[in-house]
Amino acid sequence: MPVSSYELDREVFQLLKTGVEKLKDWQGAASGIADYVSIWGMERFWAMSRSPVLKDGIIPDAEAGSDEQRRYFAWGVARVVLCKIVGNDLKIEPEMTTADFQDRFRNLNFNQQVLLTDLLIEIADTIQFWTMRLKDVQDSNDSV
Repeated sequence: MPVSSYELDREVFQLLKTGVEKLKDWQGAASGIADYVSIWGMERFWAMSRSPVLKDGIIPDAEAGSDEQRRYFAWGVARVVLCKIVGNDLKIEPEMTTADFQDRFRNLNFNQQVLLTDLLIEIADTIQFWTMRLKDVQDSNDSV
């Protein structure tokens, strides 16, 4: 399941662009994804990245919904990008419930769990980069 940094950047950027108008609502939470995963782990990240209001684990609409939904927009992006990269190989889907993800994650071998965690931290770093880039562009009234 090789992934180039360009693919990762493209996937993250395309999904984050959909929420650029409400960037100020979600940029703060976006910067904390990697730290959260490092401290609390994959299972808790999965639970936090899924909106309790939206069906099927879709990414919250950054333009609408509650403050809480908008705040975790980037977390949903991270979950969806992770699944696009490893979904077929590790059978992890973005719409999995937290309980289903926990069962699947616990059935992965140690190397797969580490790979998944490292990849999510890399995705989080990519989200943080593009979030800051989108903010810089927005502040300068320019386009990316």
